[in-house]
Amino acid sequence: MPARPGSYRWFDRQLGRLAGLFALAGSLAVAGLMLITVVAVIWRYFLNRPIFGIEDISVVTLTVMAAGAVAYGARHRAHVSVDVISHFAGRRIRRLTDLVMRLLALGILALATYALFDKACGAEKACITANFSIAHRPFYYGLGLAFGFYALQMLFELIGGILHFTGSDPHELRY
Repeated sequence: MPARPGSYRWFDRQLGRLAGLFALAGSLAVAGLMLITVVAVIWRYFLNRPIFGIEDISVVTLTVMAAGAVAYGARHRAHVSVDVISHFAGRRIRRLTDLVMRLLALGILALATYALFDKACGAEKACITANFSIAHRPFYYGLGLAFGFYALQMLFELIGGILHFTGSDPHELRY
């Protein structure tokens, strides 16, 4: 296996740190959502006073949590994948299909990122929550950043796969 260049390792560390920030935001959102849920249940069932707009706050908190999960899961390869090809084909075919898969995934992620930043809020009335009129746009941007991070991670894995095409791919799943 060829040695990784210093810039490759540096970029890998930076992606790890950025994934940690996304994970922190997602973790805080989970804690916040837990608190929101406990307060909503207490107010609704014990005090018989449902809180107006609690659903709005829950929805935007879930969006932050999803953004954190997408980015952190991308970094740690926590998303579901099924490797059937390696059982029927050789290593070279697997490496080629990995490159094709990474290119396709990069294209889809780039399109999703573009859509979240540019096209997500079509009708202006659809861009706010029902009760508090919280704008969805910043949360779409947060999801766009998470998908952009995923695209960057996929580009990094694509470059790593090309650099290590004949050797051991550092991003290949191990069984």
